[in-house]
Amino acid sequence: MKCTEYALKHMSVSSKVKLHTYCLMDNHAHMQMSYDDDSSYLSSFMRVSHARFGQTFNKIFGRSGKVANERPKTPLIENSEHCMRVHFYIEANPVRANMVSLEKLKFYKYSCYKFFAHGIKDSWSKLLTLPEWYVTLGKTPRSRQSKYRKLFLKYLTSELFGSKWMYAKYIGSPMWQDQMIGRAKNLLDQVLLTITSPNTT
Repeated sequence: MKCTEYALKHMSVSSKVKLHTYCLMDNHAHMQMSYDDDSSYLSSFMRVSHARFGQTFNKIFGRSGKVANERPKTPLIENSEHCMRVHFYIEANPVRANMVSLEKLKFYKYSCYKFFAHGIKDSWSKLLTLPEWYVTLGKTPRSRQSKYRKLFLKYLTSELFGSKWMYAKYIGSPMWQDQMIGRAKNLLDQVLLTITSPNTT
């Protein structure tokens, strides 16, 4: 998380990227983020944070070279409803992996569940920006935490728990996903047309 904090404050990110959810596992991390103006700020954040982590990891273990094996998955999320589902998906990872029970999840150091569900703050919770959907859960922190715990429990007992939907490139309604896929294909066609078109004078 120190690498995340460093990247959030980096001049190339310019406070344009916000962290809403996180959960660190033994060999990977989950984060839900938003960006202002342009996705290039998110790209800058990822480049800076990953480089910082790689440098730190290699220094600690006396090694060199690449640390991450795969490129991170960065699905686009449609709206607040789906943001909430992704939020729950991220925080449920330790429970899903049988690392901790729901009752002990608030003691799991590497997740923000303890903050959203119980108001427990630590050195990492200061990096969080409250999601809009979370703010609407209640007028006070305590009321929001109570509603949040109920919704999280509902999520755990729903058919979404343990599903593979998080691996989609776009997270939202089927119609919206089709629209996004169509836009991506059109953009790719335009790029390919530009590359293959002969130069004219």
